[in-house]
Amino acid sequence: MRWFALFALLTGLLLGSTAHAAPSPVMIGSYVKEVRDLDFRANKYTIDFFVWFRWRPTEGLKDYKPLESLELVNGKIEDRSSVVEKVVNGEHYASTRIVATINEPWDLVKFPFDRHRIKIAIEDANLGADDMVFVADQPNSRLGDEMAIAGWLASNFATQVSTMTYHSNYGDPSLSTDARSAFSRFSFALDLDRQTFGSALKLLSTVLLATAVAFVAFMVKPSDLDARFGMGVGSLFAVAASAFVAAGSVPDSGVMTLADHMHMVALAFIFASLMISAVALKYEVNGREQLALKIDRIVLVAMPLLFYGWSAWAVLNAMH
Repeated sequence: MRWFALFALLTGLLLGSTAHAAPSPVMIGSYVKEVRDLDFRANKYTIDFFVWFRWRPTEGLKDYKPLESLELVNGKIEDRSSVVEKVVNGEHYASTRIVATINEPWDLVKFPFDRHRIKIAIEDANLGADDMVFVADQPNSRLGDEMAIAGWLASNFATQVSTMTYHSNYGDPSLSTDARSAFSRFSFALDLDRQTFGSALKLLSTVLLATAVAFVAFMVKPSDLDARFGMGVGSLFAVAASAFVAAGSVPDSGVMTLADHMHMVALAFIFASLMISAVALKYEVNGREQLALKIDRIVLVAMPLLFYGWSAWAVLNAMH
């Protein structure tokens, strides 16, 4: 039994010496001061925030300098300031203020009634997940009280820590081709919701009013060609011009926004109104004036109900 106990002790010591030590924890937090310059065409925005680190100088963190190895995964750091580094009761503390440009693939399907959740991801460029793991400082991380974005409301701030694995040896011949590396990632995110409909009204007022003018043409006799067809053709060009203005506010992509749908539907209704005017004119010329007037009375009610009813449904659906 004595030999068996000695053998078990030596085996335990051997396995313990070869086992990898647990990753050292590093507390990290952020305070968002400002979000500005939302650029939907360039898919980016600017954020101004504080980030801080707290850690104890364990074996793996003796030479740890987080402000030098900090890496912004989805953006570019433009400026750093307000650097603070100190030791409090044996615990190291480092913080800095960062102004960064973040790449954001905006989801513009509901534009101009869109809302977005933006996320900023931070990793350490030197220490992998086997050596260091982030721990979110949730009690102290938040949005700044003075934060204000014209036309937007920032809310639902949240932090998250995850492990990101990269399946590559980055061309290093000393590593195997199936090599991979894992890094601890700290992320913080917030929602941006449009609070004013001024821009939406300015953008869509032309298409709504121009389509109404096209419907007013049904109140004119079909034989009054200049007035009746002039309204429809003028509305057609007005909506087409409005569509170009709306397209200039978003990046050129295959995504159909709500504004795009409204312009296309409006063009279809205006074209339909011109076709109905041509049919009514034909009936009046052939001596069937009462039928032409009956058609005008029906479409004068039906087409506005259909178009503005669909528009209201589309807007309400985009707002939820």
